Amino acid sequence: MKLCECEEEISDARYKLGYKTCIECGEKLAKKEIERKRNCIAPAYNKGAYQYIATYEEALDIGR
Repeated sequence: MKLCECEEEISDARYKLGYKTCIECGEKLAKKEIERKRNCIAPAYNKGAYQYIATYEEALDIGR
C-alpha cells in the first residue's frame, strides 16, 4: 500500500488509476481548484459572454 501526504493508506486499485492522494485529501484539493477556477472568468468583450481564462496571455488579451 502507498501512503498519502496525510499518512493514510491508498488502496492499490486507487493508486493504479493514477490517484496519489486519499479520498479526503483529494476532496480538499478539488475544492481548492474549484475556488481557483471560479476567479478565472471574464467577459471576452464589451457586453459579451463570460469565458474561462486559462493563461496569463489570455488575461492580457481580454477586452480588446
